[in-house]
Formats: sequence, C-alpha cells, structure tokens
Amino acid sequence: MILSRQDFIFYCNAGKAVLRRKRNVIFFNDIDNLQNNLKNNIMVAFGSVPKDGGTYTFYRTIRPKLLEHGIDMRCVTVGKAEAGLVEASFVDDGCVVLAETITDVKKQAMVFTEWCEKTGIDIVFAINSVAILSALPHLPEKIRVMARCANAFDHGYRITASCYDRLVRIVTTAPRHGRDLINDYNVQESRICMIPNGIDGDLFEEAAGNRRGEDAILRLGFLGRLEHNQKGVLFLPDILNRLHRQGVKFTCKIAGKGVHGKALADGLKGLIQKRIVEFVGPLSPDEVPGFLGGLDVYLFPSQFEGCPNALLEAIMAGCVPVVWLIEGITDFIIKDGLTGVICQMGDCDAFADKISMFAGDRSKLQSMSGAAARDARERFSQARVVADYARLIQDAMRTPPPIWGPVPWSSFRPDPAFADYRRWLSVFPGSLKRLIKNCLFYVGLSDRYYA
Repeated sequence: MILSRQDFIFYCNAGKAVLRRKRNVIFFNDIDNLQNNLKNNIMVAFGSVPKDGGTYTFYRTIRPKLLEHGIDMRCVTVGKAEAGLVEASFVDDGCVVLAETITDVKKQAMVFTEWCEKTGIDIVFAINSVAILSALPHLPEKIRVMARCANAFDHGYRITASCYDRLVRIVTTAPRHGRDLINDYNVQESRICMIPNGIDGDLFEEAAGNRRGEDAILRLGFLGRLEHNQKGVLFLPDILNRLHRQGVKFTCKIAGKGVHGKALADGLKGLIQKRIVEFVGPLSPDEVPGFLGGLDVYLFPSQFEGCPNALLEAIMAGCVPVVWLIEGITDFIIKDGLTGVICQMGDCDAFADKISMFAGDRSKLQSMSGAAARDARERFSQARVVADYARLIQDAMRTPPPIWGPVPWSSFRPDPAFADYRRWLSVFPGSLKRLIKNCLFYVGLSDRYYA
C-alpha cells in the first residue's frame, strides 16, 4: 500500500507532526516511516485510547520494543466517544483515530474493517473497544484475532471471549484470569497464554538503591486513581487514622486524581491539617520513579485488579507493599512476608497493624525492600514481556488462521457484551443516562466519569 501525500492534511497537535487522512482516519506519525513499516513489519491493531490508564501504558511501553522484533503495534481508537477521551500529551507515533465524528457502531466497525484491509493488519487485539469487538465477525479470514484479559470481573471476561471461534490465543496477565475463563466462561485451556505485565527496571534503578527505613518517620504513599470501588481509596482514612492513634510516626503522600478525591480528603482532614498527609496531585510518568523512591511502604488497597502496573512499579522501586488479598492476583505478585504483606480484604485494623510492624522493625523493612526489588526484576521485567509477546505474535503468523467466513454487514449486530447495555440505556433521558454511566464507572464497567 503506497499512500499519497495528497491524501493527508498536516496539522500540529501538542508539538507532534500529525497527519489527517480523509474518510475519518487520523494518523499520528510520519508518512515515510508509515509506508516503510507497512511493507516490512507484522502489523498489529490494539484497541485503546491515548490517555492515563493501564491499557494504554501497556501499549506505550511495549510498542517501541516490539518494533525491534519486526512487529508494528498500532493503538487504534474508534468512534466519537473514544476520540473525545484522547489526551494529546500521551499520543505517540503509532496512534490512530478512526471514525472520530461517527457515533453509529456499525459505521465505526465498517471504518475499522476498511482500515485494517488497507493498512495490511495481520492481528487484531480488540481489548474493550465496542467498535472493534463488533467488527470481529466481519474481518477478512486472513486477519488473526487475539484477546488480552487484564481485569478479573464479568464484563472483562465476556469481552475477552467475544467472537470466540475466531480467537487464536487469549493472553491473561495473572493466574486468576485463566482459572475464571476456563471454569466459568467455557474457554479452552489450550487457547490461554499467561504473560504478566512488565516494567522497565532501568527507570527505577536509582529508586531501588535508596535505603529504606533510615528516617525516624515512616514514609508511606499511594499512587493511583482516587476512586473507591476498584482502587479502595476510602479505606485509607480508617487505616491512617488508626496508625495515628497508635502513636506511629509517619507521613503519607497521596498521588492521583479521581471522583472520590474530595471524600478521601474529608476523611483525612485532621491528618492533612497536621501535615501528616499530603495530596500531591497526578504525576507524569517521568515523576513516578522519584515519587516511589521517596517511600518506605506502598499502600495498595485495591479491591479488584488485573496485573496492576502501579504495584509492579512500586516493588521495582524497592517499596514494601501492603495489599489486600485478591486471590490469584496480589498473592501471585507479592510473596507474603518476603516481598510485601497481604491482608484479608477490608480488614483495616490488620492493614494498619502491618504498617506499624515496619515502624518497629526497620531491619525487616530493609530486607523486604531489597527482596521486592530483586523479585520484580526476575519475574516482571519489560524485556521478558516483550520477548513473550514477540514469540506469541510470530508463532501466530506461522499458524494458519481459523477457518472463518466473514459475516455480511447486513447481519451486523453490536458485540453481545455491549448490545443489551446500549439498547437499555437508549430509553432514558440524558441526566439519567449520565447517572447510569457513572454507576457503571463505579463498578468497573467504564473508565470514564461523566461530571
């Protein structure tokens, strides 16, 4: 495929060269590099949105390394709603926005399918894009379809198994996902390949070298979205106020933003006034290693997760984590008593007592810090993730795709995991729609809050 420069209108966005192509397609990269990549590389479409979040962080960190293996992974954002979530500062040279003015899912899916054919896409990871998931039955047979499961809840599992007969492999990021998919969603074990997330240890080398527990005051911290249903931030007031009542000398820095930020601050008002707790706001990726390098203990009160990058970064930086037990996830990442501490879900007294233990036993804190950093480098390195994905993708291209006759567009229907929700939502007035969407955000079925 040779693209004419006349097909594009150049404009500048956040200091980047951005190409706009007619027919509802935006490319964020250089046209000459694009043409060369299309000729030589295995082309992978990965459904995501350039913004602050775990899915895009995975894409952004793995893309440049996969290029070294001859694999060109593109972050594909489809439809008006997703296009509205794009944060320009996160856009890289592999980001593509399709159908940015279109709200109809069928038309979005058709634009995506046409783009795949013209771009020469070899493999599609739909992730949680309703347009891409809905397009899967209609894609040409030669395109292989894979799924990546990074969340342990029903909707995440359902979209993972979408268009199951076309799926070549399902990538899971923790043992819990595979067990649930096999036991509850009729997925064959032979289709599952577990590849946990990975972190570039070089970025956290200086942080890991900091000796923990040498100050008289224990340094605690939290980094993440200030939201309770998943991230569990409203447990923090009970935990930190209990520590204060016990007479533990500590400080706690809380980094992030979110819908429960005000409620969290209200619960910690007394500790904020005493300058024990400090809210530092959201951090850029470049600021994370320095933040973690200044902590002794990392607080991780999440109630459900996939394979959380924030926790992996914390142990890579040598922080000692205290976490809730999320079976098959946190007990996979953390070796209880060796690289961190695991508490029963919701037991704030036990959580506080474990932190208090480190205040009284700094040698234990220091030994766990070193063990956490070493274990993270052995098990959760970015190099391992890249090698595993490169091998998976290359093996898929050596294997004939499943026999599949593309479904005609006259038989189109939105992906079943989304269809009932969208039809149900359409009967409500705007204000009630917003309330329902926010409820879906709170239970983890949406990653956007509507103010």
